[in-house]
Amino acid sequence: MGTAAVAAARDDRDGIAAFAETARHAVAACAALPVRERARQLAGDGLLGILAPESAGGLGLGPSFAAPVMEAAGAGLLGYPLAETLLLGAAFGSAPVGPAIVLGETIATIAWAGIAEGSGDRLSGTVGRAPLVDEADLLLVATRTGAALVPLDGAGVTVQPAFGLDLETPEHEVVLTDVTPVATLDAAATAALREDALPLWAAAIGGAAERCLALALEHVSTREQFGRTLVSFQALRHALARQKLAVEHVRAALERHAALVAAGAPEARLAARTSYAAATRFGIAAIESALQLHGGMGFTWEVEVHRHLRRARTVEAQGDAPGLHRRLAEDLLTANA
Repeated sequence: MGTAAVAAARDDRDGIAAFAETARHAVAACAALPVRERARQLAGDGLLGILAPESAGGLGLGPSFAAPVMEAAGAGLLGYPLAETLLLGAAFGSAPVGPAIVLGETIATIAWAGIAEGSGDRLSGTVGRAPLVDEADLLLVATRTGAALVPLDGAGVTVQPAFGLDLETPEHEVVLTDVTPVATLDAAATAALREDALPLWAAAIGGAAERCLALALEHVSTREQFGRTLVSFQALRHALARQKLAVEHVRAALERHAALVAAGAPEARLAARTSYAAATRFGIAAIESALQLHGGMGFTWEVEVHRHLRRARTVEAQGDAPGLHRRLAEDLLTANA
């Protein structure tokens, strides 16, 4: 690697570390704010436009910079559709709605389930798994030809509660009746958006898993039983070691994806999928282990680990993790046939 390449790599690492620090402070600052103010806080720190082009007020950076921001959001249980905002800012950066999304003036989210049927330039149907849509202005819905961004403040839109797990960013269902979209994506752009969501979700679960490991270690290091701290029991130390190993699996998958993207390697798409597969397999296992180490209190509403598990399971469903694991297995079998 030449001197210029080494300097560029060092600059990237420094920049990524700076983004991570900014994200941690921003997420903490958002905790007590209403949703609209959270949007302004995140936008003011430049976190909503990481992937969006500069022409839309974004930064035009790559997923390596978005990953630590998503990790901070996952660790801090951020109550905001951050992954959706990053994706939509990038996808609609050249559209009139792009700058408002990037600047936090317009809250946009995505319905990860359901398809809206078209009739002319109007859409109807029921879609779901839309995080924080009750606070949003725009919603991206899947269509037969790609996806469409629909306004939520007009006639023909009904937002109704859904049974979900995530407490900080609850999901809703949306019923559309003859709604005209403000922008659309073709099938290729829609497929790319869904692929780009995978490493963002993986980073969020990874951040949550690391946070839960820290919480579990703190708990067993301070709580006593039979006159001894819990961490003195070998079985619990082994559980912590397995949890740490699971977290490192996710970290390795995320770092591999970032390296392949930076190198422009064609394997980056596969790495995006495997990062999400690793997060939903090992990251969630680490969170569940942390909950178990808290004992019965780990299942109560007041314990943070419980809420992390609910968020991770929600993300697992939004990305159809079981289906992704199956498709990955089929691809590997086909490639090695």
